[in-house]
Amino acid sequence: MGCGGIGMSGLAQHLHGLGHIVSGSDRIANDRTDALAAMGIQIHIGHSADNIANAQLVVRTSAVSPDNEEIVAANARGIPTMLREQLLGIIFDSFDTRIAVCGTHGKTTVTAMLHEALSAAGVDHAAFIGGVYRGNNYFAGKGAVVAEACEYNRSFLYLHPTHCVCLNAEFDHPDCYKNTEDVRNSFARFFANTEPNGCVVLPSELKSCFAHRNRLLYDKEFVAHNVTVSDGKPSFEAISAEGQCYRVNLNVVGVHNVDNALAVFGAVKALRLPLSAAVCGLESFAGVERRWTPLHVDGISATVLDYAHHPTEIACSVAAAKSIAKGRVLCLFQPHTYTRTKAFWTEFAECFRKADAVAYLPIYSAREKPIVGVNSYLLAQSAAERGINACFLPDFASAKQWIFGNAAPDDVLLILGAGNINLLASEL
Repeated sequence: MGCGGIGMSGLAQHLHGLGHIVSGSDRIANDRTDALAAMGIQIHIGHSADNIANAQLVVRTSAVSPDNEEIVAANARGIPTMLREQLLGIIFDSFDTRIAVCGTHGKTTVTAMLHEALSAAGVDHAAFIGGVYRGNNYFAGKGAVVAEACEYNRSFLYLHPTHCVCLNAEFDHPDCYKNTEDVRNSFARFFANTEPNGCVVLPSELKSCFAHRNRLLYDKEFVAHNVTVSDGKPSFEAISAEGQCYRVNLNVVGVHNVDNALAVFGAVKALRLPLSAAVCGLESFAGVERRWTPLHVDGISATVLDYAHHPTEIACSVAAAKSIAKGRVLCLFQPHTYTRTKAFWTEFAECFRKADAVAYLPIYSAREKPIVGVNSYLLAQSAAERGINACFLPDFASAKQWIFGNAAPDDVLLILGAGNINLLASEL
């Protein structure tokens, strides 16, 4: 249920590949449901009790409520049900070598980077990626698995990795976490899930979360020297603690990807693979869709669709845009969830301070109900009061008018958000 989602569609592909009879349902069709149908998986658009037919297991994404008619019917018939993260845990734990990638920011990118590094090293593996990479979000394989481990609702606690890679642990998801300490406590619990003979790879700022001897601090084991940027893409020398030097030329925009690359070096070292595989994997990494995805829009030199929906991520995207801009940086932002917007009210203004203009679209509610006093109109007013060139746009039609009425040929347009703002990008 929710088979059009990135996480659910990957599980459907895996089970289908194992020979199970798989069917799926979702509210609307999308590229993922079309791809599953093309594989021979029966897809139902719209929810109905009839969809579960003679199923022996019903799996739902957390976006599907327990009172959904399909879940109610399954319960009435005594058919077992479980959440996406529970099924992922069962599948993940069935592999011999299990690599989990977690973090508030960057986990999708690093999961795909590690997939490339493992391929370069000749390691047969499956990959569950939280975004579309080279046309898919799932890659079949045996022996090893690399998977994105999401902290939302502490779902990563269902995974028991042999190797855990953590990039950061910042406060997010205020609907299920109280503060940064609560977030870090959950990450510490996840680190403890790692097998005793395995390894936790993490930055030194999180070393207190995991004091076990089987720990590798990737920013201590590898340091980036001589960082240069050309057309927004960084190159650097990764110097190991043993003094080895590896030159890396990344093919993705943003200096923040240097830190992602160092995490990949740390993971490759923890797996005892040749570090040259990290170099090959990183240099062949082509970027995940909706993570700094260039678009062609007539009359604008550079338009980028980016999944950034947290103030830290947005600030990184704005900085990357400034590094390639010949003119101004214009931002179109769709906030994601009311609780996040409320929790980071001030930050969702300040993160655009280095941009030349920002337009806020209505909040994408996702799984939430509106909160009184929390809306994009007031957010835009708050940003303007702080001296930021900000405005509110009520819908996609007005967004297109704003874009073509303001953007000049040398400008960079950033289209930001984790909701359905990608549909606007498709229209453009």
